[in-house]
Amino acid sequence: MPALNIFIDGSWLFRQCAADASLANATDRPGDHFHLDFGRLNEELLKHVRSTGGEACDLGELVLSISIFDLPSDFDSWPSRVSGIRPEDVQLIRNVVWAREWFVREAQEAGYKDDAVFRLPVREWMIRKFVERRYQEKQVDTTIVALLVRSAITRANDFHALITGDADMLPAIKIAYPEFTKNVFVATTHPDELDSRHRQTAFSLVEIGFKIPPYFMQNKGNAEKIISGPFPYRCEECGRVFVADNSIPQSQRPRCQRCRRTGHREGDGTTA
Repeated sequence: MPALNIFIDGSWLFRQCAADASLANATDRPGDHFHLDFGRLNEELLKHVRSTGGEACDLGELVLSISIFDLPSDFDSWPSRVSGIRPEDVQLIRNVVWAREWFVREAQEAGYKDDAVFRLPVREWMIRKFVERRYQEKQVDTTIVALLVRSAITRANDFHALITGDADMLPAIKIAYPEFTKNVFVATTHPDELDSRHRQTAFSLVEIGFKIPPYFMQNKGNAEKIISGPFPYRCEECGRVFVADNSIPQSQRPRCQRCRRTGHREGDGTTA
């Protein structure tokens, strides 16, 4: 039986989970990061394949590719001896490194390999470009491209999910699909949920015409199934995803904290 191989552009997905990004904006707390449950994501992608007529029976190769700055022991002293580097830049880089390390650990617990996690010695120019939001991680792109193409050629009967929103991946997808396999699909964010700067990129990914349709992570019915937490729900009033500490009785409508504060008590018409 065929398996489902999943290749994650980790740098892109990490950005979508950030505060005020696409996945966080699907929740009742858009100013907080989206805590992705990689295990739940795996299961949802398997269900997606099966729902479209595929026969994926289990998970195959799981790869997360991302780059993480490797910081020197004297990194805290850089602002005093490196022109243009500020203490707040150092703290920003430290926070990002910590967050990416945590992101990788979460993926590893769900079975993802760390072979494609690149630890790059930090350089002055990297910090400047990162602070200016001009830093690009091409090593991640080329790695995911190579692994996807290899998987499509050597395991053509398997299914291959590519999680990305980066149009730079298009050449690889067009090499693999449909010449070597038709079992490729994209998991991404819906173009309608993105700002104009990224909308065309997303459309170019989803308009290839895959046999298996794209899986849109923040769509209704999806985001609440891949968020981490004990009891995920979608608010019946505002439509946002939220996580409860305890199960909500079936007799009550799922409502996020914001709607409970500003809405009405169910059944009596009084303000909550």
